[in-house]
Amino acid sequence: MLKVFRDNLKYLSWVLWLVIVVFVLFVFVDFGATVPTGSTIPTDAAATVGDMDVTFGEFERSYRQAEETYRQIYGDQFNRELAQQMGLPMTVLDSLVADKILLQEADRMGLRVTDEEVRQAILEYPAFQAASGGFIGEERYRQILRSNGFTVDSFEQMIRTQLLGQMVRDVLSANLFISDDDVLASYKDQVEQAKIRFVQLPASSMADEVVASPEEIAAYFEEHKEELRIPEQRVFDYLLLDQIALRDTLELSEEELFDYYEANPDEFAQEEQIRARHILLQVGSERTEEQAEEQMSAIRGRLEAGEDFAALATELSDDPGSKTQGGDLGFFGRGQMIAEFEEAAFNAQPGEVVGPVKTNFGYHLIRVEERRDAGRTSFTDAQEQIRSRLLAQRAQDLAESKATELAERIDKEGLTTREALQLLADTETGVTFLTTPAFSLEDNVPGIGRGTGFSAVAFELDQDEVSEPLRATAGWTILRLAEIREPRIPALDDVRDEVASTVRQEKQMRLATERMVEARQRLDAGGSLDEVAEELGLTVRESGQFGRGGSVAGLGNNPEVASAALALDIGDFAGPLTHENQALLFEVVERQRFDPQEFEAQKEQAREAVRSEKLNRLLASLVTQRRDELGVTYDEQLLQNFNLVPGIEG
Repeated sequence: MLKVFRDNLKYLSWVLWLVIVVFVLFVFVDFGATVPTGSTIPTDAAATVGDMDVTFGEFERSYRQAEETYRQIYGDQFNRELAQQMGLPMTVLDSLVADKILLQEADRMGLRVTDEEVRQAILEYPAFQAASGGFIGEERYRQILRSNGFTVDSFEQMIRTQLLGQMVRDVLSANLFISDDDVLASYKDQVEQAKIRFVQLPASSMADEVVASPEEIAAYFEEHKEELRIPEQRVFDYLLLDQIALRDTLELSEEELFDYYEANPDEFAQEEQIRARHILLQVGSERTEEQAEEQMSAIRGRLEAGEDFAALATELSDDPGSKTQGGDLGFFGRGQMIAEFEEAAFNAQPGEVVGPVKTNFGYHLIRVEERRDAGRTSFTDAQEQIRSRLLAQRAQDLAESKATELAERIDKEGLTTREALQLLADTETGVTFLTTPAFSLEDNVPGIGRGTGFSAVAFELDQDEVSEPLRATAGWTILRLAEIREPRIPALDDVRDEVASTVRQEKQMRLATERMVEARQRLDAGGSLDEVAEELGLTVRESGQFGRGGSVAGLGNNPEVASAALALDIGDFAGPLTHENQALLFEVVERQRFDPQEFEAQKEQAREAVRSEKLNRLLASLVTQRRDELGVTYDEQLLQNFNLVPGIEG
């Protein structure tokens, strides 16, 4: 199953880094909020590429949506653990990095997106269309953004990014040359199809008929010695400074909590808020700007004559999300409304009507109902949040400082033996002494994992050498190289069981193939696939339609089968072929061939498909090149949280 997920991830990764914004937009239609309202998402950089950051908020939204996309496809089979095994978090993060690269490429090309283009894209996006047609209204629009962790400004910047990405694609696409030969070859790959009926004889079904003699085992060992060679292996002792264990040793007084509260007022600030109503008149095909201005003037006159604002909003506003509430937008703070609207509303006093104010959505009249002054979360409400934050930070700092102190002590006192490190750990709180099993550079180490940082350090140490402190998932660690095992060919007795198993498997496969050769002879003599299957106790299965791409329903990715089938006519047999330790015979039952007339009719469509494929490859190449030029750094804590680099990181 994991292979299936990974295969699909290869496809999804194209989509992710080319149009990552689309994932975020899907949420408005299908999934509801992916980021809980009021949640706190860090705003600093999860990754930096060139002079642009991928924020934690961007990563959080995109990652959750990527998860949801897979969950829709695979249901309960898909979970976060599997997502991590697939490498989905890093795929999403690198996709966002690619997005920033394309933005910088757009700037290099001198491409720009106007405010009007952003406005039009938002007004036309399906997620923001009312059931009756037209824009859903500013209030509903704002609610959707807020429920998904966006401000108006951040979302509109995202739309601008998407449009710039499309501009880059358009520029690159315009310079692509697509030959007629390219189009013809691609079209043939797409339209030439086959369907087969097949039988498979598992090699394992021959197990009772096969033995591996001592002589065969010895002969195989002699012939394949180099394949059995064990690379260099190393064993390490290490001290682990467990951040969680250290945290349990810490205590915080109420005075310390209060001092933090007083020293960091911005963290507990409650922003100024206002409650307002508005009347919106949209501008578009049904109403010009001049008409909107005239109608706003008339509405303003009716208000001055004493008519009720809420009643007029219900009657006249084009904002379906608020008009049924008399234009009431509820309470909102700064950054939640479009800039022009926000400036006008926050500069007004309760009871005051301002406008008309022009925004991307049209013309507004705004009446401020109430104002809440800026305030502060009480210390009582904030102290548990403060306690958790301080304990985590102090435990991290303590682990790092203890690791530094221990490393200095080890160096000063020459504590380079296993016994010395063991004794040191026994006398220090929160420090554990551990030893790894023997492992090679490519191995995953139980309890540590495998990461480029760890490997770079571990396999550069000399015998008995002690490393500098290294950041680990659970805290900090200090390594000591305990043993180096040179590359070697193992003794036969050490790998006898492995070699015997391989010999048996190869003999089973040969025997299964021989049986299918005999079956093929019966087919060639006039027998049917059903008769052969019955004789062998097998079941005839049928594939779906497949092309030259090699993905055959029931057999997975199998270019050999696809190529063989497309070279045959209906009723022809092929095989035996081998597939995943099974011998296979098949019969072609459907065949769709290239039609020159149909090709001529669809030639331009096919050309655009080729253009899109070439463009994707060009973009991938461009991103790779610019990535190397700009440089990319990742936030270490994010990598640890998602286990993107398992174990110890450098």
